[in-house]
Amino acid sequence: MKKKITAIFLCVALVAIAVVGASLAYFTDTKSATNTFTMGDVKIKLDETNVTEPTGDRVTSNAYDVYPGAVVTKDPIVHNVGKNAAYIRATVNVSNWMNLVAACYPDFKETFPNDGYKAALNLLVGELGEGWSVVGVEAGDVFTIGQFDAKFILKYDGTLAAGADTTAMFQTVTIPAGLDNASAASFDEVKVVAQAIQADGFDTWEAAFTAFDAK
Repeated sequence: MKKKITAIFLCVALVAIAVVGASLAYFTDTKSATNTFTMGDVKIKLDETNVTEPTGDRVTSNAYDVYPGAVVTKDPIVHNVGKNAAYIRATVNVSNWMNLVAACYPDFKETFPNDGYKAALNLLVGELGEGWSVVGVEAGDVFTIGQFDAKFILKYDGTLAAGADTTAMFQTVTIPAGLDNASAASFDEVKVVAQAIQADGFDTWEAAFTAFDAK
């Protein structure tokens, strides 16, 4: 079966702060042709190894022929191609993942008694790269095939300097060995989204992305 696992890149940063009383005004610019959103001069690029030509240029999406138990290369890296240091956040969105965890990993709660749903990402991608951690997870509210997607929220420690790259978020994706035809149709995408906001003006990653989410 052919599964499409895509990497989408998103860039948002503060371009200006207009102080009027106690209010802040954020200005944005959208470049839909390249799926890049910019806000000021914080710009990022997200890419991964081309699985059909591993020694060639990195790409923003891959399509895989997979089977139960397959391990495929997926190593998303964020590049700061702007002029300002930035805080970095990413989301890993997995279709029907929490449902598949329940079906394919019956010992999940015993194996990860204190980590909750955050640890469910490790079943898919193994260890995260240095500097990356899961700080939240949002999941669907209906426990049925196709309606229990998961969005894992990842934090990259510290700030990413202009011209610098993050470590790879992870290196591989492992297809559940217990995946059957009935559930395979709903497990069709792993989508990675990277977000950035300028570091100037924020003391912490948390404060920066509170402002990001409020824009």
